[in-house]
Amino acid sequence: KVIEDGIRGTEMPGAGSMMEREVWQTASFVRSLGKIPVKPPPGDPERGAEIYRGKGACTGCHSIRGEGGIAGPDLAGIGGTRSAGYLHQALVDPEAELPEGYLLVKVVTKNGESMTGVRVDEDSFSLQVRDNSGRSYSFWKSEIAQADKQRGKSPMPSYKGRLSAEELTDLVAYLASLKEGK
Repeated sequence: KVIEDGIRGTEMPGAGSMMEREVWQTASFVRSLGKIPVKPPPGDPERGAEIYRGKGACTGCHSIRGEGGIAGPDLAGIGGTRSAGYLHQALVDPEAELPEGYLLVKVVTKNGESMTGVRVDEDSFSLQVRDNSGRSYSFWKSEIAQADKQRGKSPMPSYKGRLSAEELTDLVAYLASLKEGK
């Protein structure tokens, strides 16, 4: 049923034009994946946790189970939803693949105030944005002089050159170890 209908609100689409037999074959294949032991990525998760809290300064934006910043996504279960390869790519090139619906916006009001942040919500009459410090703003669209939607942009810095290859490997190992309930 999950393969046939997908999971609403996630990146998992429905089967679309697959035949019933193909849906069952896909389900069988997916079930077999859980029987293969998962090999943890290389690196030291404990050193990665130190980098996350220290040199990487990740807690300024991200939280894990309520500890840390709120500007970026909570990373509590990131290891259960993203591969080590994806995590590494996100650290060295944060703009390579952004989550669906993610949008950075620069807002200039009619009275000249300016701020940049992530769109939290938007409707026909208003726009809500959260800046890097985690502060939320709500604007009536009638008060906005300019709203520059920066598609494909992220405020997250690249760690390429900021962390050594070994530090990146350790940080990825730590993030990959973060599973729900752990």
